[in-house]
Amino acid sequence: MEENPTSAKATAGSKTGKYLKYAIGEIILVVIGILIALQINNWNENRKNEKLKYSYKVSLINDLSKDTLMLGKLISENKRIMKALGMQQNRFLGPETPIDTLIKIAKDEFDPELNTRFKYNRNTFKTLIASGSIDLFSKEFNDKLMALISLQDIERENSKWYSDVYSSKISRFSDDYPVSGHQNSKIYNSIWADINEREIASGFISLTDIKGFAHYSFVNEIENVKKQTITFLKQIDSLR
Repeated sequence: MEENPTSAKATAGSKTGKYLKYAIGEIILVVIGILIALQINNWNENRKNEKLKYSYKVSLINDLSKDTLMLGKLISENKRIMKALGMQQNRFLGPETPIDTLIKIAKDEFDPELNTRFKYNRNTFKTLIASGSIDLFSKEFNDKLMALISLQDIERENSKWYSDVYSSKISRFSDDYPVSGHQNSKIYNSIWADINEREIASGFISLTDIKGFAHYSFVNEIENVKKQTITFLKQIDSLR
């Protein structure tokens, strides 16, 4: 008995349709699998980035916290020196104070050191920039961080200028009247035994004024940096 051509074509068409549906189903499953894999990969990547971001944030907090502690110590130290210097100036600038008081303070009591040395903790910041990981944070976070770094740079530049001015003054003064504190040195004492009272009085008053100004300016600079650092530390958890 011969097969009906129409029936054969229908059967073939039916099989083709089934194969096509099966193939489409397979493609859909593959696409879904790929999408799921991509989503999982993105989730893992985001999770890794968030973990890295948190690590940097903790490290940055640690660096800035150390800065605030050191700045606090520098502020206290410089204020103590300013107070001592002010008391010395009151002693030798009194209306009835003899020149011998100024000479004794300059020779035996004056502290020539100007403690403005400081280095900010920037290890985390440098790593963020070098690695490009700073892009993990928001623009707002980065803007505030960069503003703080800029303020630190300005402080260092200004403080260096104050220090250089004072260093130049103390160097010129010490050429004629050494203030190194070697009171037991015969040569040291012989220099101080032959001095021009008017010259030393004028030079020492100017020297102490410049030293006081340098300490005062330095304290103002680092107090501002400390204040802004504390503000940033308080905001850091709310900044993404």
